[in-house]
Amino acid sequence: MLSMLGNSGKFTSRIIRHRIAPSTAVHRAQTTAAAPPKKLEVYVDDKKVLCEPGMTILQACALVGVDIPRFCYHDRLSIAGNCRMCLVEVEKSIKPVASCAMPVMNGMRVKTDSDITKKAREGVMEFLLVNHPLDCPICDQGGECDLQDQSMGFGSDRSRFMNEFDGKRAVEDKDIGPLVKTIMTRCIHCTRCIRFANEVAGVPDLGSTGRGSDMQIGTYVSKLFASELSGNVIDLCPVGALTNKPYRLVLFYNVWSYCGSGGHTPP
Repeated sequence: MLSMLGNSGKFTSRIIRHRIAPSTAVHRAQTTAAAPPKKLEVYVDDKKVLCEPGMTILQACALVGVDIPRFCYHDRLSIAGNCRMCLVEVEKSIKPVASCAMPVMNGMRVKTDSDITKKAREGVMEFLLVNHPLDCPICDQGGECDLQDQSMGFGSDRSRFMNEFDGKRAVEDKDIGPLVKTIMTRCIHCTRCIRFANEVAGVPDLGSTGRGSDMQIGTYVSKLFASELSGNVIDLCPVGALTNKPYRLVLFYNVWSYCGSGGHTPP
């Protein structure tokens, strides 16, 4: 602080020092640990469950052992919400919501077994099966197919399109790479393979073209899905649209165990 001394016209620097005590609020903020976020109370089929903020309804249902059907959701991939198979009824909501994309709120009441929920899931499954081929006996995914399992557990025993639908949509198979063989007529557009290629493999080679019933999954022009991680999409695919290409070229002989001459079954 500068001050004038007398009439000499000279200025002398005089430093005034103040001893500032630390603020009580700042001191407490530094010494006290931040309180954990308060958990939210959610009721799933009248069962109370405590959820962390940011959790989805699907994750909350898993905490109480309620199985929610899904095709596009995967806990290692981003949320797409495009299959709509995970629809549930939420109290005070005007329509069923996608449980994989809807975050929980305090006091939310979810009904996973109501008539509205069942009807919504049956409708989604009905549309998925309209264009799906009836080749389960010869499909590589037969017996371990998510579409098979969920159609039995959450679908209907009949379709409203039997008499009005002329035929099933056919999609040309594509050569997308050296490891993956495609049978795209079976594709249900869950986009798991696209998200894996972009988010995990780091190669944006797969994408979708068209809209609605004309939507198709494939590679971009002059591109191949040749990443060393490309084989993982075979396991990610919930149906038999993506299969193991090298495996189809392997020939093996089944030697008869009790044959004295070493007979075998031809490939």
